[in-house]
Amino acid sequence: MIRKLFVLLSLISFGGCVQPSKTVSIMQKKDSIVESKPLALQPDRFIAKFEESIDFIASGNEPFWSLEIDFDKSMHLKMPGGFEIISLAVESVKRMDANVIRYDANTEKGTLTVQIQKMECINDMSGKKSDYAVTIDTQNNTENDHRTYKGCGQYLADYRLQDIWVLDSINKTKIIATDFMKGAPLLEFNLTEKKFFGHTGCNNINAVIEVEGKKIHFGRLVSTRMACNNMNFELAYLKKIDNKIVPYQIKPGRLYMQVSSDTVFSYKKID
Repeated sequence: MIRKLFVLLSLISFGGCVQPSKTVSIMQKKDSIVESKPLALQPDRFIAKFEESIDFIASGNEPFWSLEIDFDKSMHLKMPGGFEIISLAVESVKRMDANVIRYDANTEKGTLTVQIQKMECINDMSGKKSDYAVTIDTQNNTENDHRTYKGCGQYLADYRLQDIWVLDSINKTKIIATDFMKGAPLLEFNLTEKKFFGHTGCNNINAVIEVEGKKIHFGRLVSTRMACNNMNFELAYLKKIDNKIVPYQIKPGRLYMQVSSDTVFSYKKID
């Protein structure tokens, strides 16, 4: 079974993979999963927005404005006086000299430029801290009026991701737990600390993560270095998530990660 799964992983090429020898290093002294702290529940309105497929929200004060982005469909900006700009989804542009992502849109009502920068942002009224600063530039075609607004933003996430998940199948090929020294590979997400922990069935792994709407950005993986019988499978498995942005979907008791265009890792929640 391990050989069959390794062949399955190996046949599916994944451009830009980093060699494991450059990304795997000593991690934990204890041969166990690190216990996660409880996740502070998201406000009901954020949960509702995510369920409406909103991936990112932002707002600013004096005057108040709000922004909602569904990266697959649209951007929706609400401005003072009832002025709104709604655009279809646009491709992001990442600046090379800074951790900034920009979105440019042209509509019948006007133009909209949204810049999202990874940096601490504090709401000047509520004092709430966010991980992203947002700058919005608008051009109202009716009034020929250009304005700039600044505020704070955050990505939304499926709060159900914070759990322990065991690998159940790869492209519907069932995983046999007894083929692994520690049982089937396992992931435990901690959205509060923005980390995940787990094991490959042999070695313990962990990494920093950023959950951006319906995508998980895995950082560089860190791992113990025990030798096991299924090392070929482990290396192929790690290549699929090491420093990758992976779309995910959660259904009752199931986590699906689209690790490449034709490869899906299916996990089962541990009760």
